[in-house]
Amino acid sequence: MTAPHRRDRVARVRAAVLACVGVLTLCTLLASVVLGVPAPRAAQAAQAAQAAETATGAPSTTAPATTPATAEPTTEPTTAPTTEPTGEPEPTAPPTTGAVTVDDAVLRWGLTNESNNAAHEPGAHNFLAAGRAVPGVGAHLRERQWTATDGDVAIEKWDGSSWRTATWAGLRTTSAGAPITNPGAGTFSNHQVVLRAGEGTVDRTAGTARIAWTGTFTVLYYSGRSFFHVSDPVLSVADGRGTLTGTVTGYASSRDDPTQREPVAPREVSLADLPAVDLDDVTGFSATPAYRGVRVSGTAQRTDVADAGSFPQSFVTLMEELGTGAFWYSSGAATDAFKVALPVTVAYDASTPVAGPQPAPGPTTAVPVPENTALAPPTRPADVAPRPAVPRSAGAPAPTTARALTVPAAAAVAALDQLGFGYDLQSVSAVTARDEPAAAGATSALWWVGGGLLLAAAALLAVPAHRLPGPLARSRRSGGARPIPPPV
Repeated sequence: MTAPHRRDRVARVRAAVLACVGVLTLCTLLASVVLGVPAPRAAQAAQAAQAAETATGAPSTTAPATTPATAEPTTEPTTAPTTEPTGEPEPTAPPTTGAVTVDDAVLRWGLTNESNNAAHEPGAHNFLAAGRAVPGVGAHLRERQWTATDGDVAIEKWDGSSWRTATWAGLRTTSAGAPITNPGAGTFSNHQVVLRAGEGTVDRTAGTARIAWTGTFTVLYYSGRSFFHVSDPVLSVADGRGTLTGTVTGYASSRDDPTQREPVAPREVSLADLPAVDLDDVTGFSATPAYRGVRVSGTAQRTDVADAGSFPQSFVTLMEELGTGAFWYSSGAATDAFKVALPVTVAYDASTPVAGPQPAPGPTTAVPVPENTALAPPTRPADVAPRPAVPRSAGAPAPTTARALTVPAAAAVAALDQLGFGYDLQSVSAVTARDEPAAAGATSALWWVGGGLLLAAAALLAVPAHRLPGPLARSRRSGGARPIPPPV
């Protein structure tokens, strides 16, 4: 190798090294900006100020402003105080007799545990919604169609210590956050509908009350394949007995074809009969609706089973038209105990809540998954059996054989249902919003360093092959090692 060639190679190597160092320096500066590293002098100044403050014990060098002394006090007393009372009225307790007007009453009711349970269709659930929630025909209700609040109506969930505004994800979990997948496990989502701004009167002396609420909520079964709306409930109490009525409307559904849906005209029905209402408490009351022992006609009610009972007749008759009748009376299913009506709680003033019964902290006795006849889930294909072997001639391709599913059909259907309409995918922005800023900055810095290395590699590759040292030049040739003519 000639001397000029050697010098040229040394110069090229030095240039490449300097380029790499420059690119890495630039990447380091960019990484410091991305990672938000403070300037050294600023950091040192901040540390020095903090050390001085700690040593002197004075957080600031500015002298506090002084207040000028006031004039000397007078030796003579001021005007003599009056001995007569001021005449301000003493606060009075709320009246306990006679009619009292209320304008901010609160109604709380979870309906039934079955209304907060997993449905008998894999991947579907029973739940409540504020306002008028209307899913597509034969489809599940999606998150964008559901709301927890609508005017004076709200859906709240028991979190183990208090009631909080419901969330879409919480409709499928227990109060402890565990998923609810088995309708017979005795675990529920523990939600209740809350209506505020109720207006009316309460007469404790006469033992009567009437309070009306304005608003609508929706009860959805099978995640919305069957549903109905309840509007403007009214509480009436007389002689220790109460009735909660409301206007109910929905769509008639078919067990055999869930895609069929016919509107049903609004109808005022009895939502709950309250056999024992105590109006003595000035704040409100909590009463358990009649269910066990109640018999209804025109249904397939079973009265010879445990927890035999029913919701009021007018309500059940309408539910039969809507296709969910058997969810509101004893039908002999293993989940009959979950259909019992939950307590109704009424507070006369929102500022003075009434503590109603709390949901059970744990599950009830587990029972098998029942076959409920109220609304059969859509028809699903059974497990695929293996095809018999087919004789084939020599050289012919082997026929495709369907293998049996290695998981139960219900599990496979549940997996498909999650992709179909059971769950929504989470947006990328929602995921990245939870990332730590430091981690994001470190990732950006790594990208910059990687880009700098790639730029350095590109700079080296841009050098003509005949200017590179012998080994590098030979590696750039596709034909293997060949002699390189000396530079001219």
